[in-house]
Amino acid sequence: MESTSRSAGPGNSPTPPVCYVVVCRGPHCRERGALPLRQRLVELLRREPTARLVGYACFGQCDFGPNVAFYPPGTWYGGLNSSDAAERVVRHAAGIESLDATPLVLPPSERSEHLNNIADLVGMLERDRLRPRRWWWPF
Repeated sequence: MESTSRSAGPGNSPTPPVCYVVVCRGPHCRERGALPLRQRLVELLRREPTARLVGYACFGQCDFGPNVAFYPPGTWYGGLNSSDAAERVVRHAAGIESLDATPLVLPPSERSEHLNNIADLVGMLERDRLRPRRWWWPF
């Protein structure tokens, strides 16, 4: 997987490569178990420095849900509703083992559009994560 890490400065160690686990939040994926999957991924990914969880409106692959994409590789998987799906997703994102499933094949124009949207979303999240926190009082 490609790295989104920054170079190490003096006294800093390089940050590990990051894989973004992008979970569909669409209504059909929710009906098929995306919410419990996301809830378990939140718990598991807190302890995984090389992966981050991101929600996405809908991949348009409703018949195959719940759907997860891995970014930057740009691979999609569906039908992740087994009891161990979250653990398998985390192991795949961390590069420990491959996800034992056949990737979904999105039409090229849809795949490109989703990848661009995910890249924009990840960029925004990373800028926000790296921004210094300031206290703001509305009164």
